[in-house]
Amino acid sequence: MNAAAATATATGPRRTADERRAEILRVATRVFYAKGYDAASLQDIADELGIQKASLYYYFASKEQLLHAVLASIISRGMANVRAILAQGGDPLTKLWRLVASHLVQLCGNLVDTTVFLHERKKISLERRRDILSDDYAYQMTFIDTIKEGQELGQIRADVDAKLAALSVLGSANWTYTWYRPGGDLAPDLIGAQFANMTINSLASAEALRTWRRPDAGRAPARAGRVSASTGRR
Repeated sequence: MNAAAATATATGPRRTADERRAEILRVATRVFYAKGYDAASLQDIADELGIQKASLYYYFASKEQLLHAVLASIISRGMANVRAILAQGGDPLTKLWRLVASHLVQLCGNLVDTTVFLHERKKISLERRRDILSDDYAYQMTFIDTIKEGQELGQIRADVDAKLAALSVLGSANWTYTWYRPGGDLAPDLIGAQFANMTINSLASAEALRTWRRPDAGRAPARAGRVSASTGRR
């Protein structure tokens, strides 16, 4: 943080503890993205915030605890998006289409958060991951339960393993962050719609494919964007 920004922070309106904590999480996410969790330090984060390193300990006892909070915050926002989608209602295929499409749009629109979450959650042991990232499991279960609901109603083939299908869809969708880049021709909503269509085409029963109408049917083509694809990691 430059001197002017630090001065503005110091002299601006006094933030509440929740506001300061949220700011720390935003800055920590950017630092973890830029340097990686292992290379980043609390001093790096404090410098970006324009505060003393000791001040961070008022909110987080360690860098590990800060990472846990960052990851939990990211997936919590994802769950809020999922709940909003489910609140729209609809049949299982419609809900699944919206879940997949929205997952890709959110992923492409929040590459920093996505990269940090997918990379750095590996730092949490499997034993602790369920407690710290409970929303991550809830997120996955939303896809699994929607597929099971589709099977019960005959919209999704009975021979599909719901858990395997959900994890496969999320795994392939998550890989998008390795090649998606702002600056080209593929818009996030186009990517989301294509992934959603492929998901439905691979899971839906023959009868459902004949009669079901996808949520974006009849709309104008997804808007052109400035998003390019490239191979390899950042």
